[in-house]
Amino acid sequence: MAPRLRRGAARDAAAQDDHAEETETLKNRPPNTAFRQQRMRAWQCVLTPKLIVTVFSILAAIYLGFGAYLTYLAHTVRDLSIDYTDCVRDAGKGKFEPLPSNLIKAHFSTSGNLTADPYKADWQVVKREILYGNYTAERNVCLVRFNIPEDLKHTVNFYYYLENFYQNHRRYVASFNAKQLLGDAVDGATINASTCDPLAHNDQGKIIYPCGVVANSMFNDTFSSPVLLNPRNTNANSSEYLMANNTGITWSGLEDLYGKTKYNYDQIVPPPNWHEAYKYGYTNDTPPPNLREWQAFQNWMMLAASPNFYKLYQRNDTADMQSGTYQVDIVSNFDTTLYNGRKSFLITTISSMGSRNIWPGIIFFIVGGICLILDIYFILSFFLWKPRKLGDPSYLSWNQPSAAAAPNTAAAS
Repeated sequence: MAPRLRRGAARDAAAQDDHAEETETLKNRPPNTAFRQQRMRAWQCVLTPKLIVTVFSILAAIYLGFGAYLTYLAHTVRDLSIDYTDCVRDAGKGKFEPLPSNLIKAHFSTSGNLTADPYKADWQVVKREILYGNYTAERNVCLVRFNIPEDLKHTVNFYYYLENFYQNHRRYVASFNAKQLLGDAVDGATINASTCDPLAHNDQGKIIYPCGVVANSMFNDTFSSPVLLNPRNTNANSSEYLMANNTGITWSGLEDLYGKTKYNYDQIVPPPNWHEAYKYGYTNDTPPPNLREWQAFQNWMMLAASPNFYKLYQRNDTADMQSGTYQVDIVSNFDTTLYNGRKSFLITTISSMGSRNIWPGIIFFIVGGICLILDIYFILSFFLWKPRKLGDPSYLSWNQPSAAAAPNTAAAS
């Protein structure tokens, strides 16, 4: 009798355990609601021929419309670019000579109302004494005369352009010290251990400020503001088209990355390539530059992603640029022939999309054209080549009442 009682007790215990486990499972089960049990109605897109054709028609209209607008904006920009790489070697000595037309690129109105040929320019190279702080040095100055055949509405920007200069090289990109640029007097050991190497200190062990390859290779050609040689108003006080070259040429807030240095003058030396501007080092007459206020330097330190790039040098936001013949004087210091590069300057107006760039419009045209081709293909395929009657979407499984009721039945059971 005892064994039977023990077996019965075991069955009762097992039943109690099963009941407790089932109770625990029910306790953890989510509430039986449409949201928690994922039975809410959902919208199912049925790609009917009419819907496909409509979607591609709308996309084609949007992309082609934006492409036409962006192309229009690009063609409203007026610009003139002149390559002066070989000015010192090929320009006239003592007199102006024609500049080869293949070195000139221009985009102006085609209405026939131009006052001069933009593809005609002259250049000359002369020797001049250039003032650097408390001393002068003789330098090659390239004089370039060019035509602006129509009035340019402000804003007018002046860029320099470099070809084949790889600012995106991985070692070049890292060759600076952020704390030093911010104005901190970073000690020599920290500078020597930083990515500024090999331009961290000079042979005497003095710290280079600013250190690194990026600062040392800064573009150092200088450009005058364009001077109008044949002004329409002969009573004008000045024929110079003044352009600001240290205000408004960089992004707002970028100056927060830079500061006036806290080094003593005897602790630091200029980068090697700055020797012409700081022949005697940093002195009271030629103090180190205040990087927070030097926007041309800040522009240079914004590294370009491609080997061919523009950087803004100066601009005029208030006055239109009259048509006529202009002259720009260029102190040529930056030798691009050392690395098989080229250099140019660009004078341009801007639109709401910036300077002239036809590629956004072309890309929109390509995408819009693809949508239009697919749209035409679907129209011909669905309605002319292989027309067939569309099935009734009400017979789809998710539209059946039994499919919606099944989860409730399963939950009830």
